[in-house]
Amino acid sequence: MWTLVMIALQSGAVAGPVLPAPRRSQTARRCPPSDAGDDVIVCGRSSDAYRIGTIPDYSSPTRLPEARTDIPGLGTLSAETEQAGVGGFPSNRAMIRLKIPLGGRRKR
Repeated sequence: MWTLVMIALQSGAVAGPVLPAPRRSQTARRCPPSDAGDDVIVCGRSSDAYRIGTIPDYSSPTRLPEARTDIPGLGTLSAETEQAGVGGFPSNRAMIRLKIPLGGRRKR
């Protein structure tokens, strides 16, 4: 019984939207005839629309803007990251630096 139901479901027509008429192939175009038999004439649309544009150069490392601010009458405060080798392994660091000028004339 189940076998008959499965066969009936597989052999039934599928209802759906009507497919559009197939497009004409690109080979149906006519090229102008050539006078000499040695010339090769290529006619068709430019494929520039399907080409990828220029690829940006990702080989150069991008640099983030400096995170620095001036503290009036005191100095500058900045946040920085560094990577250094420690015993053959990389060590990533995040630092906050406060630079206070010593001696000399004060900024106003």
